[in-house]
Formats: sequence, C-alpha cells, structure tokens
Amino acid sequence: MDEQLQKLIEEVCLYEEGTPERQKALNKLLMIVQQLPGIKKDGHQDYLEALNKTWEWVCRSIDKFKVNPGDSLQNSLVKWINGYLKWRIKDLYVPDSKYSTLSLDRPISNDEGSKVTQLDILPDSQFQDITLDLLDKKIAEIQKRSRHTWGERISRFIEKDQSRVLRHCCTRVNPECNCQLLAKRLLLVKPSHKIADIAREFNVSSQTLYSHWKKKCLPLLREIGVILRID
Repeated sequence: MDEQLQKLIEEVCLYEEGTPERQKALNKLLMIVQQLPGIKKDGHQDYLEALNKTWEWVCRSIDKFKVNPGDSLQNSLVKWINGYLKWRIKDLYVPDSKYSTLSLDRPISNDEGSKVTQLDILPDSQFQDITLDLLDKKIAEIQKRSRHTWGERISRFIEKDQSRVLRHCCTRVNPECNCQLLAKRLLLVKPSHKIADIAREFNVSSQTLYSHWKKKCLPLLREIGVILRID
C-alpha cells in the first residue's frame, strides 16, 4: 500500500494546481485514501461536512505531506489527515456565535463611536435590491443547480465505474451482486427494482443483499459523493 500511495502522491505533485491532470490524479488518490482504515469517525449529524472540509484540505495541502520518521507512509498519512479532521469535528460541537452569520441588524461602530447596524449604513438604492424574496430565490436557484449537477456526476460515476471500485465491492456468495449493479437497479432505474427481486435473480438471500447494500454500498457511495462535491 505504501508503494501505491507514494506513486499516487508523486503523480499529483507533478502537476500544477487547477489543471485537469492534477484533478484526475487527486481523484485516484482520494479513492484509495478514503478507504484507508483508521480515518477518524464521529457520530455528529454533520460529520460528513467535517470530512468534506478535510478532503478539500488534503487536496490543497498534499504537497506538504511528509512521512513521520520510523513510521510507514500509510500510518503517517492517516495521522496527518486525522490531525486536521479532529479540529473540523471539534468545530461541529462549538455553539454558533450570536452573530456567526451575516445580518443586516448586526451592531457595528461608526466613525463617531456610536452603535449603528449594517442596515443603517446601506444606501437606499442598495437596500432596495437586497430583499428577502430575491435572496431566497437566488439561493434556491444555486442550490437546485448544485444538486442537479452533483446528481449527474454521481450517476455518471455509477454507470462508468472506471476505477472499478463499485464492482470490486461485491457479496461473497455472488460477485455479480456488486455495488455498481445494486446502485444502478436501486438508484438509477425508474421505477427502482426491489431487493427481493434482485436476490431471486442472482440466487442470493434478500437479507444478505440488503445487508451488503446498507453496510457496504451506501457508505461507499456517500464517500464517493463527498469526493465528487469537491472536484
């Protein structure tokens, strides 16, 4: 594993930031790294947000990674990642500041030292453009485009599975019952197939197939989703 990780890291570092070649190399590296044992877990409902920020940091900082003396590359990499992830998880448990988000009612001091708000200092014409309806519509449009694009990328990943990571995640009793097949049948086909019907088709028990989907495929797809979000 150390040799494989070293090769992937060196490949990433060959290319400049922002280039398609570097992003392609990062994708290959992250597909391996996100499966390494020992990555810190947490039960917080927003844990994936902390994990997502960590992968973003890894992409930005992988050039600075160094192996600890006397340790393997894999162990050093996991410790390096966990060192950052620990603080992002800690952030999840810190109560939001009273004014953690931008508010037009937030008090500030003007040049005379008296307390005013952001709303007080906005020109009338500017204030007319900043309406809740307009902001809500813009936010909704951005979120809708983001979800649509992200969904398309996940669908393409499932269909192609170029790295074969989904196909390699299969049941012991029947290799054909892999995560790619299940994701296609359960997520991409409309109407979606029933697990019981798939189980009968491949002569596998429904419980085995359901357990594999829930414990192996869904977590793997969530990790892939996190990676695709930061491309």
